[in-house]
Amino acid sequence: MNIKQILKYGIKRLKENGIKDPILKSKIVLSNIIKKNKEYLIIHEDEELDIEILSKYFRNIERICKNEPIQYIIKKQEFMGIEFYVNKDVLIPQPDTEILVEEVINICKTRF
Repeated sequence: MNIKQILKYGIKRLKENGIKDPILKSKIVLSNIIKKNKEYLIIHEDEELDIEILSKYFRNIERICKNEPIQYIIKKQEFMGIEFYVNKDVLIPQPDTEILVEEVINICKTRF
């Protein structure tokens, strides 16, 4: 299978399971496995992938289908411009948390 084919499969599987943003999640999973950016996937869509990559990709897509957060699968999450390591033992930073942290920083600036 090449990059284009495997992404098509992943998108279809995620859609079948009612997963939001299937195109983005499919690309994030593959990008993480092959350690390339999403643009690489577009430019090299005909590149054949080895069985080890395919196997890992299929497993990760199935984990998402079971509603496991993608952050736990790729083991990272950006928060306030910093990339953090995450796993099932930590809470995943959310956008509303970023707003809260920014407000706390603003309050501290005016008081100290």
